[in-house]
Amino acid sequence: MFSASSADGVAAPSHVRELAQFLAVCGGQGRPAILWPEQERVAHEGQDAAAALAAEVRELARLTGLQPAVEWHRADTEGTRRLSTGSSVPLLVQQAGGAGTWLLHAGPGGEDPFSCRLRSGEVLYVPPGWSGLADLTPGARLLLIHLGPTARDTAG
Repeated sequence: MFSASSADGVAAPSHVRELAQFLAVCGGQGRPAILWPEQERVAHEGQDAAAALAAEVRELARLTGLQPAVEWHRADTEGTRRLSTGSSVPLLVQQAGGAGTWLLHAGPGGEDPFSCRLRSGEVLYVPPGWSGLADLTPGARLLLIHLGPTARDTAG
């Protein structure tokens, strides 16, 4: 199922709405959370992948008012790759292929550590101020979606 076309005519998948709802629920809690999506994300190839991801990012920005910035990561095929994260803004980790075991920590004096295993299609919410380390399976692929401030936060 797809949402309405954007101004450039590229339709964003409806799973972006699910991400926006997920953020609305867990964003104010200050704790990590996991989304097990109801629908499988459609895999895109080549130039279609870049256009589809751009449309998804625009749709997520429109629905949340946040300014997403996306990074692709891929583990080596020879073995696991340790990936560190930490941010002053919320972060979504979307496992695009393979799996990863995450260990997250709040800042000094913060809450107890949070540990989970993400499989393909699952999404991890990392609140601001939390940092993490992932052990990824060989060839694992994931997106890190940094959720920047809202337009009103940057205006004043």
